[in-house]
Amino acid sequence: MVNELRNLGMGNYETKVLEVLLKENLSLRELSKKAGVPFGKIYSIVKGLKEKGYINENNSRPKLVYIENASELISKLIKKKQEENQRLIEELKQFGSEIDKTRNRKTRFFEIGVTNEDNKNIQLRSFLEAENEVLQILNVHHKPKSNRESKTLWEREIEKAIKRGVIFKTIYPVDCDLSKIIKSINKNNPNSFQIKRVDTDFARCDIIDVKKVLIKLVQQDPLQFGGVLFIENEKLAENLSKIFYELWDN
Repeated sequence: MVNELRNLGMGNYETKVLEVLLKENLSLRELSKKAGVPFGKIYSIVKGLKEKGYINENNSRPKLVYIENASELISKLIKKKQEENQRLIEELKQFGSEIDKTRNRKTRFFEIGVTNEDNKNIQLRSFLEAENEVLQILNVHHKPKSNRESKTLWEREIEKAIKRGVIFKTIYPVDCDLSKIIKSINKNNPNSFQIKRVDTDFARCDIIDVKKVLIKLVQQDPLQFGGVLFIENEKLAENLSKIFYELWDN
């Protein structure tokens, strides 16, 4: 448990104190002895852990230090570590993107497409990079018959992704006439390719593994194609997932 607590960001003395308190409630003097923390240090360590909400102290004499709930403590430590990791990940993504930008190279973390060819290639990322789940919102401007060559290519990649174990949940407009391939995929894989019908003018988007987002800027006229954005940002993906499930569940 010592190594695990350290990996979650705890200092050496903090780790020793938490490991002991996970097993029993102790006075400061007992805790100092069992955790191997100098008595001159134990008060400040306990105070810091109390301020973080990791441990508690009662009013007995002598006062006993204890952990109220082990799973709650571990949950707090995991959440803190995840938040720290996410900040680091976003900083590294930004760092890499800025380097690519200065050298006039595209970055995989934020890709912009402004042509139909860009649209075709960037859309493929949704299906090629998906590992677990893709949530799709196809709004009222969706035209299944337009750009059929590209759509056929995407539909074939959806089939391949499903064979890898990816689950698709797709919102189609109420009166949208599905293509033959999509109908076949849904019929043959009803659990892996789920469809619901909702009329919405929310942005056309894919949320991939709650990590990546593809957003298309399209209008009713299929020739009015504003562009496509592919963004690797978990917070954005999480926000759009909530919107997706509000539409899906209602």
